[in-house]
Amino acid sequence: MSPLFRINFRREAFRRERAEARARATWLGVWLTYFGGLAVLLGLYGLNCASLQSRSRALERQIARDRAQHTEGSEWVASPNEAAAVEPWVADTNRWRDLLGRIPRLLPEGARLTGLQWNPDAISGSERKLVLTGVLREGSRADRMSNVTDFVAVLAKDSLITSQFRSVRLVSTRVREGGDSEFQVECQ
Repeated sequence: MSPLFRINFRREAFRRERAEARARATWLGVWLTYFGGLAVLLGLYGLNCASLQSRSRALERQIARDRAQHTEGSEWVASPNEAAAVEPWVADTNRWRDLLGRIPRLLPEGARLTGLQWNPDAISGSERKLVLTGVLREGSRADRMSNVTDFVAVLAKDSLITSQFRSVRLVSTRVREGGDSEFQVECQ
């Protein structure tokens, strides 16, 4: 017959064994965490090394292929027509520097440019086209619209911009969630 309960007269020994078992489990957990983290770190270094090696091999193959295609006598020389087509754009760099330096100074208070696209339609040989995208932070809608239209008017009256483009127009405006209004101006 089994008793309903037993009295453990070795209670202190039981507590000591349990504390030692907990300490062993804790040290085993710390050891596994340390070496597991170390293994993950070394594995990531190994993956990075393998990726770098494969990328290096791909680049070496690409360089070898390019060198095989380009022999010494096959360098590209621009024809007079091609050189004449590029010449106005090369001579234009000072004007573009001045133009791109002027536009931020013409922006109204609370406005900033978020995008600038040259020839967004990607049509070669077409007339010059510059699209400015920006955000205006203001309190009321009337102030926002008047500031955007004032900015377009200032751009249209600026001598440097009118020397480069014949028309400046507001393409679109829209109010974003935060109350900011986004605008897009096209200079053509």
